[in-house]
Amino acid sequence: MLPSSVRARPGRPTGGPRRRGRAAFGAALALALSLTGLTLSATPARASDAYNSITSASASNVDWMSRIPDGTNLSWLSVPGTHDSLALCGERDPKTGNCTGIATSITQTQENHGFGAKTLATQFRAGIRALDIRVRVDKGDEGLKFTIHHGSAYQYANFTDVLNATRDFLRDEPDETVLLHLKAECDGGTFGCEDAEGFRTDEWRKKVFDSYLDGVTYTGEGDETTEDTAWRDLFWAPSVTGDAQADRVPDLGEVRGKVVLMGYRATRGGIYDGYGIAQPYPAGGSNEEYVQDAYEVGTISDIAGKWEKVRAHLRRTNGTWDSSRPGEKEYPYKPGALYINYTSGTGSGAHPYTVAGGTPTATGVNSFLRQCLQGDDDRCPEFHPERGDTFGGRPALDRMGVMMMDFPGGKLIDDIIGRNSTGGSTLKVMVVGDSMSQGHEGDHTWRYRLWQWFRDQRVPVDFVGPYTGTKPQETPSAPQPPRLQGEPEPAPGPPRTSGAYAAGAEDFDSDHFAVWGRQAAQDKGLIKDQVTKYRPDLLLVGLGFNDMGWFVSDASGTLSSMEELVEEARAARSDLKFALANVPQRERIGGRDDLITKTTAYNALLADAVPKWHTASSPVELVDWAGAYDCAPASCPAAHDGLHPNAVGEYQIAGAFGTTLHEDFGIGSSAPDVPTSAPGRPSGTPGNVEAVSADSGIVVTWDKVFGAYGYEVRSRLAGAPGWSTTRALGNRFDSTWVADGQTWEYQVRTDSGGTASAWSDTVSATARPRTAPGPVGIVTHPTATGADLVWGAPTGPYTDTIDRYGVIAYDLDTPGAFVETVGTREKSLRFDGLKSGHRYVLAVQTWNKAGGGLPALGRPVVVGAGTPPAPTGLEVRSTDPTTVELDWNGSDQAAGYRVWVRNINDGSPSRAEESVVQETHHGVAFLFPGTWNYEFCVTAVNGALESDKSACVVAPRPAAG
Repeated sequence: MLPSSVRARPGRPTGGPRRRGRAAFGAALALALSLTGLTLSATPARASDAYNSITSASASNVDWMSRIPDGTNLSWLSVPGTHDSLALCGERDPKTGNCTGIATSITQTQENHGFGAKTLATQFRAGIRALDIRVRVDKGDEGLKFTIHHGSAYQYANFTDVLNATRDFLRDEPDETVLLHLKAECDGGTFGCEDAEGFRTDEWRKKVFDSYLDGVTYTGEGDETTEDTAWRDLFWAPSVTGDAQADRVPDLGEVRGKVVLMGYRATRGGIYDGYGIAQPYPAGGSNEEYVQDAYEVGTISDIAGKWEKVRAHLRRTNGTWDSSRPGEKEYPYKPGALYINYTSGTGSGAHPYTVAGGTPTATGVNSFLRQCLQGDDDRCPEFHPERGDTFGGRPALDRMGVMMMDFPGGKLIDDIIGRNSTGGSTLKVMVVGDSMSQGHEGDHTWRYRLWQWFRDQRVPVDFVGPYTGTKPQETPSAPQPPRLQGEPEPAPGPPRTSGAYAAGAEDFDSDHFAVWGRQAAQDKGLIKDQVTKYRPDLLLVGLGFNDMGWFVSDASGTLSSMEELVEEARAARSDLKFALANVPQRERIGGRDDLITKTTAYNALLADAVPKWHTASSPVELVDWAGAYDCAPASCPAAHDGLHPNAVGEYQIAGAFGTTLHEDFGIGSSAPDVPTSAPGRPSGTPGNVEAVSADSGIVVTWDKVFGAYGYEVRSRLAGAPGWSTTRALGNRFDSTWVADGQTWEYQVRTDSGGTASAWSDTVSATARPRTAPGPVGIVTHPTATGADLVWGAPTGPYTDTIDRYGVIAYDLDTPGAFVETVGTREKSLRFDGLKSGHRYVLAVQTWNKAGGGLPALGRPVVVGAGTPPAPTGLEVRSTDPTTVELDWNGSDQAAGYRVWVRNINDGSPSRAEESVVQETHHGVAFLFPGTWNYEFCVTAVNGALESDKSACVVAPRPAAG
């Protein structure tokens, strides 16, 4: 690029009639220099191994990519390239055909081996595989075309010349590929060029490029003429869609014989969408993290500073850093990224050839680079085994990325290409799993720990998959009305994968295919598309817990899903490798001993099946997650909640996978180390806790605490002695079952997994709900599979906006059961799908425009049972003159009991409250004038079905105290 202070006047770069414009360019440039009083270095440096000697490159470079495995990702290659690849001339003498004058000394960036893109043939033979082509929209007799420019200086070649030269080379060497950076050169600035009049827009620049791809010619008036040569097949298709940029960097095997468009830049640095690869050249974004192109070198004394920018980008590309430099790790190492490094520079006091080749008193950037690669003059100690303690990361320069150079020397090109022999293929890894693999916001995750192991083992790895993040903390919202019975479930939204990693974690290659709650039964139908798209070499699979934990399948059914997953993945890639993990036990859940036996059975079945699924071309190895993870029904020290890994647990899981990768796949020089302790998760007390009255009841909110697994909210009626504690996943809690005029108090603390913060200060609010009361006359009947309920319409305030009813069922016989709710707009409902033989509490609440009101209870039921027998063995004890304790023998068919009381002295009938007692023990107080005046009986109920009364017993007088 020309320095801004010495840009040339716009010219029109095609045939003879335009020579006057090119002569004017030289005159204008000379005038500009004389006005600035600048004296540029006049004599180019002598050719050397590093500078201006491209033809001295090794003859074997002509097909150097052919010796690199297909599976090597382009991001891992060290690729020599040229900046302003065809910038050969400022002015061309019409008599001799040679370039002359000061304009050439400023404009030229490459050795001239022939105009019309003939120079490219020399560059390709020397090993150059990355081009930087700058174009102008030109309107000639044949329509709109691209001509090649550096600033206003036409380079005596057109874009068709470039395509022809590249096609010819790739026909001769079909195992090679060419990387292309395309730049719209003409910004209309002072001494710059301008596109043809009437076509100076981004839309025309993109349209002209498309015309080359599609074999269409535009006359400039918008009409399409007959088809010409189409070039789309020469390009890697995802890089030239025109609609969306490529979302990945391809493997070499995918692009042999093709041109890969890295990016298409607009005139003033913007990046066109629809072209190139989004990672290094993101449309509408910045690419400074991946592309170093600090081209401004004001004077000769600034050349060393330019070299330091090149060197810093080499460290970034290679995953090395210099801890003595502030901000050195600002852009962390990303193994799967394509890095591009421009060694070129120019300015008002330095020619491009001066920056590249140096002077007798100043070393050029090309020489600095070769010294670095050769280990000379301690130029790059960070890349050598004897480096000092200052340097972190990886000790060898395994990859350089794409090096865009001015006037490269042949031996420098050899050195860059030679780096590819020390790297090797990039291993593409896809993690397939559930919550234990995705992780929660604030986790490091075992994926991160395994990535650290790959990095420390110097194994080039690219984690791939559609997602990059952990599960974010829940976004709080008001309680929503229950879905109406029979109403289809809403379509599931995309997985929630935007969560961040632990605050102290390095930015790492976090791509994955792991989703909270995911089952093998689901992924077996998804894996083929994922393998087709991302082309992993190795799948790390951790699935199965949710299949058995959520009653999707038993052990054999889960094994069948896993076998189908392997088959479907192989259908997309026949040589895919698998590391399949068994399922860890979790801390015992009451009522779920079945999960323990299912897990044990599945792990035995998987261990037996894996050798049978193994083939020579597609090996399958078992990962002993269960054995490495310190978690069992009795206790689970590796987890923060009885299942999901804490910091130590993350290391243990990574260790299990890493051990299999090392021992069975030969990856790395040693298995991962697994520490026995790790720093705990930071936990902060929630701030800005507020409680406010709302139409729905009371709403409590607080500031989100990063990394919280959830929150505990405790509440009580103002003045009450004890608290009731409830868990909230997000930073909001709704008290909806409150009565008008009640004042409630709240405190909140953070759950950080095994540790909790201090409680917040107490806040309070007085409830003024505008919800409707519950329905009346609820009658329940057990059925073989659930319960039937009917009720009457409620009366009172706020009933005019009732939209629906919510029928609530809670399983009393399953510890930790979820409340199930079904909505209806009728006054009756059959609630099916409940567990036979289990007792259920049943209730109905109204939902109006303010929300859900206090539920009204119906009688509980035992699903599948009939009328229970009458209780037996009733005993009554008077514990004091006005209080009795009752005990009786119950029945499995009874969902509860009603206690009947009669005063034996006044002739009143026996009466019972509608409330139902759940246990076979009950106390009655306030019996005046004394307990011995009362008779007690008990009936058993199953919804509306009720037994006869038990034998009735009169309470005795209390024992004399």
